Amino acid sequence: MGSRLRWLAHRAERVAYRAGGLPIAVAAGLSSRGSSPARGLRRAYARYFWRPESATDCGELLVALCLWPVLLLFSGVVLTMRNGPLIARRYGRPVAMQFIDQIRLYVSDGILPPWYYIYSLHDKPIRDALDQYLTRSETKLGVYDMLHRRAATPLGDKVEFARHCERHGLPIIPVAAVLEQGEVSGPVAEAGRLPQCDLFVKPVRGRGGTGAERWDYLATDRYRRADGLELDAAGLLARLRAQSMNKAMLLQPRIRNHPDLTDLSNGGALSTIRAMTCIDEAGRPEVVAAVLRMAVGTNTTVDNFHAGGIASDIDLDTGLLSEASDLGMFTRHPWLKNHPMTGAPITGRRMPQWSEVRTLAERAHAAFGDRILIGWDIAISEAGVVLVEGNSAPDIDILQRVGRQGLFARRLGPLLAFHVARVTARQRGTATDQQAGAERGELSS
Repeated sequence: MGSRLRWLAHRAERVAYRAGGLPIAVAAGLSSRGSSPARGLRRAYARYFWRPESATDCGELLVALCLWPVLLLFSGVVLTMRNGPLIARRYGRPVAMQFIDQIRLYVSDGILPPWYYIYSLHDKPIRDALDQYLTRSETKLGVYDMLHRRAATPLGDKVEFARHCERHGLPIIPVAAVLEQGEVSGPVAEAGRLPQCDLFVKPVRGRGGTGAERWDYLATDRYRRADGLELDAAGLLARLRAQSMNKAMLLQPRIRNHPDLTDLSNGGALSTIRAMTCIDEAGRPEVVAAVLRMAVGTNTTVDNFHAGGIASDIDLDTGLLSEASDLGMFTRHPWLKNHPMTGAPITGRRMPQWSEVRTLAERAHAAFGDRILIGWDIAISEAGVVLVEGNSAPDIDILQRVGRQGLFARRLGPLLAFHVARVTARQRGTATDQQAGAERGELSS
């Protein structure tokens, strides 16, 4: 049942992205004027959008074509009722105008109602710069597929990712055990017991912090989960074996924040940097954006933005932090100069070991050289800078939300357009070569 529900949720998400991409694909397909990087990327996206590659893709597109009015109106009403009064008080945009904005921005730019609030489009200066923004529809079901079609280096599998990093001498969090179908492998299996330290458990294939658990070591082989559940070593191992019957799990020692970041930690949750690297025009990895993620509220396990955390943009040259915010879809937190739980200052704070973070991100990308774009999760720990994960389809909401500008106002947008143009040119060249070959074959026959 769980796998079935996950499959349905995944398909529903893809249908929503196709619905969001519909106005973009229509507008870009009808317009051939202009030569800006954003227009070039959107024309390539429109061609990709209208050429589904499988029966499943066709089905998703047909469902989106039928249901987009329902999706638009339902999400618009729900989110306006939830956020409208608060936004009206904070920004002076009347509730009715917020709803009208959402309808208009979907028709003109493919912006679905959640992103009206995520990108703060109730703020007129941001609405005026809307053409600089990239949507999840354009990236998740467009740009990323085009750029990484033939990529083979392991990013989606956390175990293979760790092995690949070890082979290339990259600092990572060690793997204590891999559990799958009730079987245990790795150092825990060899030692016959769990490590006597704090532990962190997460799915081998997962995203957004879903399914992650933190187990703090108490003493005498007992562990406590963040919600207070206590188990002895045998009980915890039995629990992990049972969990692995549904999905493979990865067990690692829990690492702690660098001393300069402990006051930005909610109950000891690890604060990680999402650093985006992209291959530049000369073929070299380049850090093009970065944010610091922090846990808030009752969450002391993960810092993920889509799990309710907050994030702050990092100035790439200086390592200084901007004001922080949450995802913005349910307007829990306004823009924050201080951490809402600890009171620690955020704005203007300098990240420790920032040059080491940048160097590690670019060095790591070189080890995954068949990738154009990678989103790295990097921790600055007590022992130094370490890789946590790599993401082949990194979230762009976090960058555009806390950076308060679209990707085409920064380095990443034009670089993505550059690579999409190269891929499109290669595909056209291949098609031309194939057509010429067919014509030569017809003449010779």
